[in-house]
Amino acid sequence: MTAPTLVALDLEGVLLHEVWFSIADATGIEELRLTTRDIADYDELMRMRLGILNRHNLTLSALQSMIRNAVTPMEGAVPFLNWVRQRSPVVILSDIFMEFVSPVLAQLEFPTILGNTLSVDPATDMITAYHIRQPDGKRRAIEAFHGLGYRIFAAGDSYNDLAMIQTADFGALFRAPSRITEAHSEITACTEYRELQDMIENHLLT
Repeated sequence: MTAPTLVALDLEGVLLHEVWFSIADATGIEELRLTTRDIADYDELMRMRLGILNRHNLTLSALQSMIRNAVTPMEGAVPFLNWVRQRSPVVILSDIFMEFVSPVLAQLEFPTILGNTLSVDPATDMITAYHIRQPDGKRRAIEAFHGLGYRIFAAGDSYNDLAMIQTADFGALFRAPSRITEAHSEITACTEYRELQDMIENHLLT
């Protein structure tokens, strides 16, 4: 009997335009354009981001409004996601904060997302801390799904997706920067959803 299949995808850069890019554009703060593509240490990146938000008195409500008005799925992302959902369970493994993605979930037709959370001061609406669901959560989620008997295809675009892709049965880098694809030439790299569909069909569904 063939094992059941599961597709694990990163969110930002694969299905959704980068949330922090939109915040940077709305606020004019260029440092907020840095992501895990640029700073591999996520804790370092987040401490920098929260420091900037607090210095500029940016509340959670203000950030959610920016996200709601500016963040959209990438062109072709929703049809691709629905194509996968018709063939296999899909889980989004992301470092995004659920408070940030909630304003745009409807645009993605409410996929299952395993993300992180924020602490917010109810008196000021200021973000006070961030909470990682689980250290090395993407890799450990793949390991957990393996433990449940799934064969897995994974795709992402950043440094923090490498362990997820390498732990899955099959995987690919999707629209990743050249410095990542060149450093990890052992991982198939692609730029179009059709290519991901072909890989999912050839490696997971046959």
